[in-house]
Amino acid sequence: MARVTVVGGAGDVGALVLPLLSRYHTVRVADLRPPSGWRGDYVRADVADPAALRAACEGSDALVFLAMGTKRDWGTAGWARNQFAVNVEGLYSTLRAAAEVGVRRFVHASTASIFADYRAPLLPATGDAVDAYGLSKTAAELVCAAATREHDLTGISLRLVGPLADEAWQEYDDPHSRDVMTAGSDVARAFLAALDAPTTGYRTCMISGDHTGEHIDLTDAAELLDWRPLARREVAAPGETA
Repeated sequence: MARVTVVGGAGDVGALVLPLLSRYHTVRVADLRPPSGWRGDYVRADVADPAALRAACEGSDALVFLAMGTKRDWGTAGWARNQFAVNVEGLYSTLRAAAEVGVRRFVHASTASIFADYRAPLLPATGDAVDAYGLSKTAAELVCAAATREHDLTGISLRLVGPLADEAWQEYDDPHSRDVMTAGSDVARAFLAALDAPTTGYRTCMISGDHTGEHIDLTDAAELLDWRPLARREVAAPGETA
């Protein structure tokens, strides 16, 4: 059982992964507010406050970075600035602070949105998105790679595809993206696997519910994490609505 600091655990992805992580590890959440219903260790920390980040990571074996820019006023100039402030500057400060107090492993919540078309048969080596969210997350992966080299860390970025709570995932019916969205239980398993993966240096992998591999190549997740999506949608009985 490792001691894990989760930065940004009060958000949507935190709600998906904290219950499973806390079953196998000693988890401390560091965020501007505690997660809803969280009864574990919590400290208030801002990704713009290095001292608070160092205190939050003190004594931890690993870091999970889930913080992300605001969803409010999506597409505006203020929203764009916030994406870079949290996803890039905040990540840089967090990784540096964690390394300064002895943390040597991290898992970073990235996104398939770093790609202009994440369903393309051949994806570019690095993100090619041009919107502020995708571009900031592309820069975030560069920050992860640089921090790994500078501080001798081991890190993995999980490129998440549409993480949803299991019930919402079951009901999700957009025909364009239904087959690639990821159930929360599978997302949680990916973070748990990434914390324990026998890797070195910095790696990335896609995390999607596309269990057939028809749209998204999950080879890296299988090889690095021994992870595959397990959730399947319920099939309606004859005469019933799915």
